[in-house]
Amino acid sequence: MSDVPDIYTNAVSVSASLYEITLGFYLVTPGEEEPEQRKAVARVRMSPQQAMALNILLARHLKAYGEQFTEIFLPDELVMRLSGEETGETP
Repeated sequence: MSDVPDIYTNAVSVSASLYEITLGFYLVTPGEEEPEQRKAVARVRMSPQQAMALNILLARHLKAYGEQFTEIFLPDELVMRLSGEETGETP
């Protein structure tokens, strides 16, 4: 697998259709003098079934990570936004 690129990402978008889930991976770099830069680094498309399997695998590995190292913390506001819950604020 030496010809497979190693990619770092710090942002992701998800879109779905009846037969496909698409994950867009981005590298976002804050700009001090210029606006924030967002560069697409990869797009991964898969079936909804494969996305569900990925969800299960990620949950299992993140749980193990939390047990071995430290629990991963996300701010409540981010969790609410990612889960689709209203924060009571206007965007």
